[in-house]
Amino acid sequence: MIRIAASLGAFMLLALLFGARSPDAVEADPIRVAWLTAEATAQAEAADAALAAAESRMRDATDEARRGQAAVLGGASDPTDALEAAAAGFESAATPLAEANASLDLLAWTLRAFDAEPTSPDVGIEPADMAAIGAQWRAAAPPCATLAGLRLEAEATLEALDDGLAALDADDPAAALDAIGLAVVHVDQVREFTDSLDTLGFWVDTVDALIGAARDIALAAQAGDPAALAEAQAAYDAAAADAGRADQALSIALGEAGAAATAPASTSSAEALRAVIAARDQLAGLSILR
Repeated sequence: MIRIAASLGAFMLLALLFGARSPDAVEADPIRVAWLTAEATAQAEAADAALAAAESRMRDATDEARRGQAAVLGGASDPTDALEAAAAGFESAATPLAEANASLDLLAWTLRAFDAEPTSPDVGIEPADMAAIGAQWRAAAPPCATLAGLRLEAEATLEALDDGLAALDADDPAAALDAIGLAVVHVDQVREFTDSLDTLGFWVDTVDALIGAARDIALAAQAGDPAALAEAQAAYDAAAADAGRADQALSIALGEAGAAATAPASTSSAEALRAVIAARDQLAGLSILR
């Protein structure tokens, strides 16, 4: 409603000033040309300043979104805070975007006095679009937080397994079994996601084999059974040969799921930012303002 009122106000002003004058008639009047040029320049500058503010907020929000996406794959931080900040950032861009659109509407009416067809840039996005993008980032936060939690459980599994191996090196099989039991608790948390993440099963299978072999080593050490100890060590070495590929499988699972969760918001955000940048480029290219 505000934009419509502003546009109608500009139209009535121009109608009073120029009546049915043609663009050629306006150009023949240097005073009117100077006044219109000043008006167009002021409107374009106001639009560009508002677009610059919107662009800045959108870029900051995009940086927060990237931080949240990165938290799925590494670090100890929960991606929720960053993705919530990204949502708020895009929502805050709605105000300068509305101001820019209003100034561009006025500029279009002013430019009609020079040309029958307005050449004012059209951003192509509305403040409501910023709210929609914010909602998309908020919707992405819970699944990304779940994925980050899954990764932390996987890391805790390997840390517990390492503690068990360290205890074996220290000739403390009882402590090793305690640590290995903790590894089982953590890997069971990861196991719950194998049905929804395609490559995660390979990581779980590999870690299960490592845990099982490490437990057998500890039990053989407790029993003083060299043959069983050698067999368990061979099984551990065989499972360890797949550790590198298992880590890759975990990274692929997390990366694909994280990308799927954030894809709608990422696409909308990039398109909106490109639209604002393109509108600013069009403003800079208006011949009347040179």
